[in-house]
Amino acid sequence: MRQTVKRIGMATGIIGLFVLGACGTEEAENATETVQSMEPVEAELNVPATAEIDEAVTLSVRVTQDGKGVDDADEIKFEVWKNGAKEESEMMKAALTEDGVYETEATFADEAVYTVQVHVTARAMHTMPTAKVTVGHPETEAEAEAETDHHQHAGADITLDPKQVTANEASPFTVNVEIDHEVLTGADVQLEVFKDGADKHDWVKLEETENGSYAGEYTFPETGTYNVQVHVTKGHDIHEHVMETVEVK
Repeated sequence: MRQTVKRIGMATGIIGLFVLGACGTEEAENATETVQSMEPVEAELNVPATAEIDEAVTLSVRVTQDGKGVDDADEIKFEVWKNGAKEESEMMKAALTEDGVYETEATFADEAVYTVQVHVTARAMHTMPTAKVTVGHPETEAEAEAETDHHQHAGADITLDPKQVTANEASPFTVNVEIDHEVLTGADVQLEVFKDGADKHDWVKLEETENGSYAGEYTFPETGTYNVQVHVTKGHDIHEHVMETVEVK
């Protein structure tokens, strides 16, 4: 009788070890699945350079992280507006069509230069590249661009400091934002850093330090002239950006 009880006890112990082992393995797998890469999410915008009035064109963006397609983006939206009429922009949601590629269709009603901006929110990161589409034969693209710049920043005052920094040193940046002469708080402010002709753009998210002031750091890898585009967004109503150049010595 004692031998029987002992055998049952041993069997129960062995089963318990298997159950604990299985639970431990499952927990380890779940922990592995929740670890997210710290590499930046990148968005490659693909739109036609030209189009005709009322022609349906495909707006596409490929979203990647560490070279792999991102299929679980939180939100992908395309915003389209005609030069000088950003307040009349149209926002369109995009759908996943293949590995990391999101698409939607758009038509353009007038002869003009349009701006297409994609808003990518994925894996706790945000990026907003832009591109231009010339529809029909507007007067000149340069005149349309000038009209856009005048309109876009008429009510927005965005300043970036400093404009000269040293290579291979962490450079602190400060951005101050006012909309209609009032400081803008609670905004999402990011710097897009790149050289002319470069495929790779670096993104720096700034943190709000006080009302209307945002700060962050970036280390420039080499000397030269860099483009630094400041992106400011808040909700669905405020989407502003301004391009600056920074001399790196």
